[in-house]
Parts: sequence; structure tokens; C-alpha cells
Amino acid sequence: MSTFLLSWSEGVTAIPADAGDLVVQGPAGRVSLRRVNPHVIDILRRIEPPGADDQQLAELVQESCHEFLPCWYYYLERLTRRGLLCHSAHEKGARLATLVAISPSFVVQTGGVIATRRYILSRFAYLRRDGDNFVLESPRAHARIVLNDCRTAALVAALSVPAIPAEVARHPHGLSVESVDGILLLLLRARMLEEVPRDGTSGEDQDQALQTWSFHDLLFHARSRTGRSDAPYGATYRLAGKIPPTPALKPPMGLESHDLYRPDLETLKREDPPLAHVQEQRRSIREFDGRQPITAQQLGEFLFRVARTRDYRQVNVMANGNPVEMDFASRPYPSGGGLYEIEFYAAIQQCDGLDPGLYHYAPERHVLERLSECSDETKELLRDAAESTSIPCAELQVLIILAARFPRLAWKYESIAYALILKHVGVIYQTMYLAATAMGLAPCGIGGGDSDLFSRAVGAEYSAESSVGEFLLGSVRPDLADCNRCDPEGEMQ
Repeated sequence: MSTFLLSWSEGVTAIPADAGDLVVQGPAGRVSLRRVNPHVIDILRRIEPPGADDQQLAELVQESCHEFLPCWYYYLERLTRRGLLCHSAHEKGARLATLVAISPSFVVQTGGVIATRRYILSRFAYLRRDGDNFVLESPRAHARIVLNDCRTAALVAALSVPAIPAEVARHPHGLSVESVDGILLLLLRARMLEEVPRDGTSGEDQDQALQTWSFHDLLFHARSRTGRSDAPYGATYRLAGKIPPTPALKPPMGLESHDLYRPDLETLKREDPPLAHVQEQRRSIREFDGRQPITAQQLGEFLFRVARTRDYRQVNVMANGNPVEMDFASRPYPSGGGLYEIEFYAAIQQCDGLDPGLYHYAPERHVLERLSECSDETKELLRDAAESTSIPCAELQVLIILAARFPRLAWKYESIAYALILKHVGVIYQTMYLAATAMGLAPCGIGGGDSDLFSRAVGAEYSAESSVGEFLLGSVRPDLADCNRCDPEGEMQ
């Protein structure tokens, strides 16, 4: 026989206060219930773990103070939304699965499981390990399901195809029909389950907006913003005291360095075209001047405008109440927390004054460090960029690769670190476009690239530093200099 129990979430306490108030507090938040009927306080004490049957509790409220029943359901909803109260399905004293709200927007899905209807797991639902628990989550849901029993995981696997509850119960998971119904009801309440009509199309299949979302896009969107997650968010300094902060500047990478041209900023301020003109002329250009490729001086000026270190300083920051010395190096574009985790690499095929090969840009010294000649990996990086932009590979001149040193951001920021990296890639793209347009160069942003290939090319560990953006740069053909137009089918315009 399956039962539904209500219980406090882990770490939650309920303490009576003055004037008949009840203060419920836990890791997820704090709720003060005002002027609670003493009988109701006594009933609430029954939901200490492992909990009490939800129907029996409602009956007790009805018997002792029936006029308080609407307030009882209001309290349960409020406590559930704040993640202080959880709902669980049990069989013979064993907890099978637990529903825990992860957002104040959680609303219990109305209705129950109908024996004659078919159900299927949402295509956005996924299983993962969270500490010692196995959890089922979805970017569409405002709650998670903790799988407290391995048999529940087997039941979830049976929901990969549409099935009525009786068919699910026949799978070899060892649960009773009543327990299957209870778990299905939890999944339905959490919006992990979709009803499949006779035509075979679920609500998700019919929702045109949902059809536009791939699984990983919606998951990334939901988990990197507030509203559908109870994960720590923002500048939590979660790694302070565990690992040291990543330095602002990478140590030298190559044995061979090439000093780059430094333009005079005052001259640029006087002679550069107006910003409004540059913005209006900005285009992605996919045709380069092979007879007169970009020069080392032009590349040096471009990197100086876009990525040089403007100043360097060391500051004591308070990380979880303790001072930690961090270093900061400012650059011309904005960066979250002033951390500047993006590194610039250049795969050079044609550049007057520089040999072909793979280079790293050292912004504090304004030099290019040569990492290798035009190796097989570097050639493959160029071929990949050519295929992405439909430009013949032989015509490419310089491929700028943006790589993120993820630990630099993740040491401070939680949940939003990778989202910040992508924001930084965006502002860098715009900065590169504007700088190239002002200089009369041909810029072209690329929508994606091979991060594993980049890691092999530079000898970087994938989880420590990975490519996150690619950008082509070259000289403009004379016949296109005054009428640069973008390819309407290109990824960047």
C-alpha cells in the first residue's frame, strides 16, 4: 500500500514564537505563520521526519478546528513553495520518491493519475547525481524529484514510451500498483510527466514555442538565471579557502615572442571615424585581399585596440568573510567582476611580417607568443573556420580564437559563470567588429568551433581552458572597401 507523507525538508525547524506565531526556518528560507491555531501547531509537529500522511493530517484539522481548514491548505502551499515542506511517496515504510519545490513559483499540478490514460516522461526531464541523492529535474519544472529508492529509477526508465499506469506497473521494478500510482502522481504534480492523447502527441509536442527549444538550450537558460533553481547564485566565492584564485594573467607560453606595433592613442582619438559611422558600416566580410594580406602592424594595432592590458593591480577582496588577495588586469572591453578570463589566440595563415602558425597574445606585454608552426591541428582549426563561413580555406588570413579560463570566473561566481563567459564573448565580438571597421579591415564572427581540437592544438586541459569563440580577420579587397556587404546566409551579419 502506497502512502503520501508530508515532512519538513532537511535542516528545517518549526519553533513556536510569541502571540501564537510559528517560525519555520531552513536552508531554503524562513516563513513566519501568524496567529496559528494551537491545535494546528500540534498537528504541524507531526510532520517531523519521516512525516505524516497528508490525508490523515487534513482529517485531524477538520475534526479539531474545521473552520481552519482553508488556512491549513494555505500554510502547506506556502511552506511547500519555499522548499520547507516536501511531499513523498512511501511503500511499507520505505521512502520511494520525494517532491521538493525549488522555486516560489511552484504550483502543484491539479488532477490525478487516470488509469485509462497514457503518460510519458517530459523530453526535458533528466537524471543526475546531487551529492548522495539521485534526482530528476527539468528546466520546465519548479520542483525536483529525489529518487530515494533504486526501484523508482527503474520506473522512470519505463516512462520513456507512452504507457498507462498498469503497463508501467508490469515493468520489472518490484513496486506495487499503488506505489506506481503514487510515484506517477508525484511526477505529474512536478510537471515531469506528460499525458499522451490518442493521436500520440503530448502537450509538449503541440506547444510551438517549446518545439523551438532544444533540451540543452532550455536547461542552460533555466539554470543560469533565477526563477527555476534553488542552487546558489552569483558571487558566492564557493571555492575560496579550497583553491587559490586563478591569476589575472597567464604565464608566458611560447619560447619565441614577437613585439607588436603600438598605435598612438591620442592620434586614434583625433583621426578615427565617428562611432556612429563605424556602427553603421559594420559588416561581416567574407572576401579578403589575397594579394595584400593583413600586416603584422595592422594585427598589432587591432589587438592593442581590443585586448591589451590597460592596468594591473592587486586587491584584497572579502570572500566569505575572509580577505583574499586577487590580481586584476583591465582591458578595453567590459568583463563581469573585472576578472577578464578570456585569452586571445591567433591561427595565422597569411600575415605580412609574421610566419604562419599558432600564437598566443600576451596582453600585458603586447606580444604574440609563437606556440607552434602551422601544425596539423592549426590547419584543422582553419579548415573548420572555413567550413563554418563557406570561405575557401586558402583565402583565410588570421583566425582569432577566444578561450576562457573557466576557473578564473567560477572561483567567484556560481550558476552564472558560463553565462558570463558567453556575454563576454559577445561584447568582445562587438569590440572586434568596431575596431576592424574603424581600421578598414575585414571582420567575420563565427558561430561555433571545435573546443577539443583547440585543446589539442595548444596543449590545454579542456576543463581549465577551452575555446568559446572564433573570429576571422583579414584585409579588405579594394573593390569592396567602399561597399562592404554581408552574406545574407552567413552566421554573422
